[in-house]
Amino acid sequence: MTVPVDSSEYVSPADRIVTTLQRRVVSGEIAIGTWLRHDALAAEFGVSRTPVREALRVLAAQGIVTIAPNRGARVNGLSVRDIREMGEVRAELQGLAAELAAIRINDDQITRLFAAWDEFREALEHGASSDDLGDLWADANERFHSVVVEAADNRQLALTIAELHRRVPRNLSFGGYAGNTHRLRVNLAEHDEIARAIADHDPVRARELTEEHYRKANESTARWVETRLSEQGA
Repeated sequence: MTVPVDSSEYVSPADRIVTTLQRRVVSGEIAIGTWLRHDALAAEFGVSRTPVREALRVLAAQGIVTIAPNRGARVNGLSVRDIREMGEVRAELQGLAAELAAIRINDDQITRLFAAWDEFREALEHGASSDDLGDLWADANERFHSVVVEAADNRQLALTIAELHRRVPRNLSFGGYAGNTHRLRVNLAEHDEIARAIADHDPVRARELTEEHYRKANESTARWVETRLSEQGA
């Protein structure tokens, strides 16, 4: 079956392949030691070998795979330790972004910050399926935190966050919330609190709330991945 690749101007085929393979490796869907073949991936994603090669180079640079000439790439995996360590760094960087955003945010950005979760909130209230909620959550989460980084107005911080973000599958964190309405509501409430702190131009509280939010989300993700790997005997 061919997996559709997002051809928008914001996401290249190689980036989409990277994100999908990251998610599969971290969740255990692709086992450590598996060989990823160029031709098979090209056929699955409906692309030429070029974006596949680009994607595997990115994954190799991240340490997720090791490329072997004429064989493809062997999966090393992204360990639970990796996830926890990246979470610690993300919490600090995103906390700084929230602190700066609380100082520099403008009215248009405040409006977009509060609107980011509207569609997800409505879907949650109307009992949408887990798959639909997962996609909506990922989109809302990206929009929300993108506005925060934009409002922080620091190019070097934005570049550093973007590079780290490339190493984390797009909706990996949702695994810790899927099927649990209470946790989803708590996660939503945390975003609302962060938005209010930023809109109130309270940099100290904005940073504290954001760091705590990321630490909790990351630990939830790490535990979910541990459970998945344990179930699969990894």
